[in-house]
Amino acid sequence: MGEIDTVAHKAEAGGRPIYNSGTSFFEGTASRERFKSNRLNELILDFSTDTSNRKAADRLNRIRLEENGIGATTYRNIVEREGESIQKQIEQKCEGTLSDNGFSSDGKQLEGTEFTPNGPVHIEQAVIEHAAIKLKIWEYDAADYELPTETVNVSIDDVCVKRQTETRPGDKKTQPKRVDNTVLHVQACNASYILNTASLIGGLKLLIGLLLFNGLMKKQIVIFADGARVIHNAVLNMLSFANYKIILDWFHMEKKCKEQLSMALKGSKIRNEFLEGGFLACLWYGNIDGAIKRLQVIDPKKIKNIDFIISLTEYLERVRAYVPNYALRKELGLRISSNLGEKSNDLIVANRQKHNGMSWSDDGSVAFATVAAASHNNEIKRWTYNQNISLELRKDAA
Repeated sequence: MGEIDTVAHKAEAGGRPIYNSGTSFFEGTASRERFKSNRLNELILDFSTDTSNRKAADRLNRIRLEENGIGATTYRNIVEREGESIQKQIEQKCEGTLSDNGFSSDGKQLEGTEFTPNGPVHIEQAVIEHAAIKLKIWEYDAADYELPTETVNVSIDDVCVKRQTETRPGDKKTQPKRVDNTVLHVQACNASYILNTASLIGGLKLLIGLLLFNGLMKKQIVIFADGARVIHNAVLNMLSFANYKIILDWFHMEKKCKEQLSMALKGSKIRNEFLEGGFLACLWYGNIDGAIKRLQVIDPKKIKNIDFIISLTEYLERVRAYVPNYALRKELGLRISSNLGEKSNDLIVANRQKHNGMSWSDDGSVAFATVAAASHNNEIKRWTYNQNISLELRKDAA
C-alpha cells in the first residue's frame, strides 16, 4: 500500500508514519456522526425523499436495533451535505460538457463556436391533414406539429416553500418569506431526467449541459411553461442558438382567464356563460384575435371592473406567440401542458417540504430536493457506491 502523503492522516513516531484508521481508510464523520456503510447511506438518502427527518431517523434506528442511534438533526445534516455534493457534481459535469462544446460556464456560446441545430421535423402531412379535417380546421402550419421522436420536451415550473426565520419576530422586512426552487422535467422519447436548482438561469444552464451531454441539443426543443415573463425572457436569452419553441400551458391559461373574468364580471353565472359561449373555444383553437374581440364586445351592464378586462386583453396579446392550436395538438397526440413539470415539483419538493409546521433554509431546501431528484433519476445507488452522477436520461416506466 502506498504511503498516504497527508499530514492529517499520519504522525511521525520514530521515523514511521502512524495512521488514524478512522480517517485514513474510511470516510470521515462529523461531530456526533457514526461511520456509515454504503447501504446505510443509501437508506438515509432514500428515506429523505418522502419522510420527515425525525421519522426517518427513528426508522433507521429500528432497522439497526439502536436505542441511541442517529438523531433527527444529525440525519438532516447528512442529507443536506449529500444533496449539496450531488448538486455540485451535476454542476461540474454540466460545466465540463459546456466547455468541451464551446460554451462558457454560464451557458453562453463562445465567439467562434459553430452550432447548427437540426431543422424542425414535423408529423407526416397526411396525418396532420386527416386530424385537421376531422376537427374542421382549414388553416394550419405543418411545422407547428413536431415529430415526437425528434423532439425534446422540457417542462419548467417554480415552487416555493416556507423559509426558516433568521430574525426575531417583528422584523419581517429583512428577509423573503419563501425559498424558491426551479424544477425542469426533460423528456426525450421514452426517457426523462429531472433537474433542480435554486434559480431559473441556473436551471437553464444545467439544461443546456444535460442536453449536450446526452447528444440532444441539436433536436427541436419544446418548452412548456406558464405565462410568467421571467421564464419566457430567460429562455429567449439562454436558448437563442437552439431550435426551440415555447408553448403556453393550456391549464394555466384557462385558470388565468377564469380568475380575471371572475374579478371583471358580475357573478359566476355571467362569467360561466361568457366562457362557455365561445371564449374558451377560441383559445382552445388558438384564435387569440377571436378571444380578444369577444372581450371587447361584452355588455357593459355585465362588467363589474373594466380594469380586469383590460388586463386580460394585455395578457393575451403578450402570450400570443406561445398559444398553439391546442385542439389539433391534442388530436395528434402532442402535449399541451407543463403538467409533467408540476408533477415533478410534487415529487421532489412539495410532497416532502410543503407540510404544516415545516420551514426551510435556502441550502436545505435545494439539497433535499436535489436528493429527491437523484432518486427519481435512479442515481442514488450510483452516488452511494461510486460517488458519481451519470446524467443519463432514465427510461420511463411503460
